[in-house]
Amino acid sequence: MKIIGKPKRKYKDELTVDINAKGVIDLDTVKGCTYGIRDNPNGCWGICYAKKIATIYGIDFSKSVSRRIKSVQQMRSIARTIMNAELDFVRIGTMGDPSHDWGNTIQVCEFIKKCGKDIVIVTKHWIPLTDEQMEKLGEIGVIINTSVSALSRPEQREYRLNQYERYKEYGLSVLRIVSCDFNVDIEEGKRMNDIQKELFKKENIIDNPLRLNKKYPLYEKGIIKAEMIKDLNSYILISRFNPKTYIGHCSKCPDQCGLIYKKNYENNRK
Repeated sequence: MKIIGKPKRKYKDELTVDINAKGVIDLDTVKGCTYGIRDNPNGCWGICYAKKIATIYGIDFSKSVSRRIKSVQQMRSIARTIMNAELDFVRIGTMGDPSHDWGNTIQVCEFIKKCGKDIVIVTKHWIPLTDEQMEKLGEIGVIINTSVSALSRPEQREYRLNQYERYKEYGLSVLRIVSCDFNVDIEEGKRMNDIQKELFKKENIIDNPLRLNKKYPLYEKGIIKAEMIKDLNSYILISRFNPKTYIGHCSKCPDQCGLIYKKNYENNRK
């Protein structure tokens, strides 16, 4: 695979659907992450896998591109893929943050709902949803995963927690915690571990261990501990707060990106 030093291409603006190696139906209404790269040239927490993949393919990840349905043939093809997929939900927010275009994201969610699948949005809320948009997503039944971590700056973490709380008024709001095995023998590691413990006290949480490399600064400094863990057919370096957190194919994951909380949420609404 050829690596291009300086990305020059932008993502195409036509909506596509992919089923990744873990079985998840990925349908990104936006690819690229303008605000994320503005915040950190290497992406969120300095180690964004989506940015890394984009760079390998010579794509400028700093240019957010809205992806739309442009033809009936395209719409039918996407619908067939979604309806024939193994998992019961579609995930939006893998290779870009859907918050860059909430209007388009809502339109696509309305289409997915007709395909009979649940919808999970993964976002850092770079652009906040309006109350009206939250209400619409709640009516569609969208599960929003708000991504947060002890690695976040305090103001970012506070803002994202506020968005997580806001959506509770409209729909199933899940806190997607990017967790680490912090070294509590180091002052900075203990500080971050204390923050992380507070995050895990929230309701409707998902533990999403940090994937990293040996050159990640916090790992090199000993603030984060990590180990090589088999994920599907390869071994990767993972920092895992809870050694029992599931790693592997999504069909066997107990969390299902928050669907585990759906039944209880619906019962509480009755």
